Amino acid sequence: MGSQSAGRIRCLGCARRRASHLHVSRGAAVLSRAFIVLFLSMFVAMAGISMVSPLLPVYVQDDLGGPAVGVALSFSGLALAQLIAAPFVGRLGDTFGSKQFIVLGFAIYAAGAVGYIFAPNWQTVVFFRILSGVGAAGVFPMTMAYVGRISPVGAEGRYMGWFSVAQIAGFGTGPLFGGALRDLFGTVFAFGAMAVMLGGTAFVTLLLLPRDRPGVGVQGAPSAAVETAVPFRVLLRRPAVQASTLFVLLTSLGFGTASSWLAVYVISEEGLGTDSALFVGILLSSRSFMTALFQPYTGGLADRMDRVLLVVVGLGIAGVAQFVVPLVPHNLVRTQFFGDALVMAPWVLVALLVAGLAESIAFPSQQAIFVQIGRKVGMASIMGVNSMGSSAGFLSGSLLGAVVKTQFGIASVFYFAGLSAVVGLVVFVLLMRRASEDLAVDLAQPAQTLTVG
Repeated sequence: MGSQSAGRIRCLGCARRRASHLHVSRGAAVLSRAFIVLFLSMFVAMAGISMVSPLLPVYVQDDLGGPAVGVALSFSGLALAQLIAAPFVGRLGDTFGSKQFIVLGFAIYAAGAVGYIFAPNWQTVVFFRILSGVGAAGVFPMTMAYVGRISPVGAEGRYMGWFSVAQIAGFGTGPLFGGALRDLFGTVFAFGAMAVMLGGTAFVTLLLLPRDRPGVGVQGAPSAAVETAVPFRVLLRRPAVQASTLFVLLTSLGFGTASSWLAVYVISEEGLGTDSALFVGILLSSRSFMTALFQPYTGGLADRMDRVLLVVVGLGIAGVAQFVVPLVPHNLVRTQFFGDALVMAPWVLVALLVAGLAESIAFPSQQAIFVQIGRKVGMASIMGVNSMGSSAGFLSGSLLGAVVKTQFGIASVFYFAGLSAVVGLVVFVLLMRRASEDLAVDLAQPAQTLTVG
């Protein structure tokens, strides 16, 4: 049985290569109006979102005098709301299309930023943070579903790889931009900048993004495979859905654990003792930029090679890189960065750069697999369920990281994060062996181009 499943998966790789030649020319692809609008909008939006997220806990604690629970909710409230709302928004997206939820999500996010400006106390900030999570439930799964719908058969990796560049590069740019605005003009000014960026993105998306309809297509976009949707209870019983959701949950758990405690590890005497928030920003941004830099190339690789293998190799290396963060040499180097004093640990930076490079190998293949599954069960539904899994993993990782740190020390947080990634990969491979039929490419029916206004 195992050899038959492996054979089917290898055949699917051959089918993808034939599909790529049938439906997509090498130079075509991502330069459609729909893709360009969504790419630029997502970059600006992610920069706006990520520039404020690190500032909120400090603002709640120092400016509004919030307690520890308020500080925690100001960071995790978004993920909590997204966890609850994303699956329901996904089902609506498979009924009505993604565009209206993308526009509404950007607008709600902008409203949340305005709320931060006028919030009189920490409870109000937490309320608007949770409201922003509802907006996130519209933005993130629906943009992924939209790109999935315009991805031709055999080119899913290239499309998702290029689109992830906007998300990751925006996420890496935002903290640097937000930190600079806070230092120059204050935290409230950074909130205002976020509101303008997200509100402008909502307006541009409303005007320029073509409307999509499930199972039909997008005007001006290349042809893509016909999409079907299934009832929610059927969706959750599909092995491929279980595999992708559990995989995202476990890998997000590891990422949430490590990222939640990275700043404490780098700055405090418990860890490196650099007392350098700037080095924390460099670590996070460098990892993101490394991932974004290579995804246009590794996305094409995902259309030519075994996607499950690429996911295993990429996230396996990334998990090891997180695991060794406390083990690499911790020699500190004092230098200058744009005129500011900087204390850094070069080998820790190398470990996170390796993690970023490895993630660039895995992410396009992972997202391409989600697109293949989405064509079988509903594109927005699978993206919504996976967004739920990601939020659950990130929240659980933050909490479990606190337990691990208290019981075993801060270095153990990174060991736990690395092991979580490995466990996620094992679960993913085992479940994907049962899910090969959900990755089948039907070459008997050529992809259709049905446009709408």
